[in-house]
Amino acid sequence: MTQLVDDRILSGLLQGEAPPEPGQPVYTTGCWYVRLCQAALSSTVSGTLSGSFAELPPKLIPRALHSLLELPEEIGLVSLRTLAPLIGRLRSRHRQLNLLSVEALAAALHLNADAYLLTPSPPLQHALAAEGRQAVILR
Repeated sequence: MTQLVDDRILSGLLQGEAPPEPGQPVYTTGCWYVRLCQAALSSTVSGTLSGSFAELPPKLIPRALHSLLELPEEIGLVSLRTLAPLIGRLRSRHRQLNLLSVEALAAALHLNADAYLLTPSPPLQHALAAEGRQAVILR
């Protein structure tokens, strides 16, 4: 089963952690990838995402940042060129979702994937269930 991972899980993968379902394809979304890049590369942002890079041992930071800047081939990313029409159609059924969540929903449907999240997102979880996909909340 393809797994769609959020930005926090993606951060862990880029720092050497195993995916939630080892051996299964891993994808993320453009918005989640952008949020992680902003957090890791901005010296003015301090938070959960940026902290995970800042707290790495100094010798591991260059490797993690290289993985961030050159997303490894084993982490897929679906183009908005592909997802935009589906996002447009989904928007009419899921008006409560923000752009980040509707992109995740569209990617999960396009990939026939489950979404793996570190933080619950009730609107996204509800939309995924309504569309026949599930959110797996990791703790």
